[in-house]
Amino acid sequence: MLEFKDLEIGYNNTPLVKIPDLTINAGQILSVAGPNGCGKSTLLKTITCSLPVVGGDIFLRTKDGVKKSLRSIDRDTAAKNISALFTDRIKGNGLRCSDIVAAGRYPYTGFFGKLSTHDTDVIKKSMEITNTTELTDKLFDALSDGQKQRVLLARAICQEPEVLILDEPTAFLDIRYQYELKKILLELKNTGIAIIMSIHELSLARECSDLLLAIDENHQASVEKPQVLDDEDFIRRLFGIKA
Repeated sequence: MLEFKDLEIGYNNTPLVKIPDLTINAGQILSVAGPNGCGKSTLLKTITCSLPVVGGDIFLRTKDGVKKSLRSIDRDTAAKNISALFTDRIKGNGLRCSDIVAAGRYPYTGFFGKLSTHDTDVIKKSMEITNTTELTDKLFDALSDGQKQRVLLARAICQEPEVLILDEPTAFLDIRYQYELKKILLELKNTGIAIIMSIHELSLARECSDLLLAIDENHQASVEKPQVLDDEDFIRRLFGIKA
């Protein structure tokens, strides 16, 4: 679904991290782990076209089976193939949760936002997957941070993406919903979605991931098997823990 080739990411055309060549296939989860400031969010923002590629390229295999460079992809195609959940706080502006989730159908409904029967079914299914059905008619701004996180995840799923980007998906979630997130991720894997997530919850990354992209405090990146997270010495090196 997604391929990194000689990829360099950063800001203002200045490289921050060189990413090893890597392919993420349908139904695979790539976890990105490392200390704050190492470049995890920079990578995710580059994949979602929020930041330009500094060097190399990212290739996306779209729903029509065509391999395209993200350097040349149009916003409509990107929105239909890549969805994202970032940790940025948003305002509901008086909208119900179902309205927030329905916004995920915008790439398909266009400016007027008229929902078809299929759109309504996708919205319902997305809220069922994220256990937010009971929040359908509640005002988004009245929710707890954890509830908002799950509603926004439903919105991302509602786009029916080929690639789902998650920036710290366990943020604001208590232990119960962190456990439920694991079940959601495994269910999404079975549908063939490729998932790329930055994460500090290393046990979740170990249990759910097919691949691990480790980026240390010196911005050195390597591709690892998730089982490496069982290695205490590796974790100490990755996070610069000396004590």
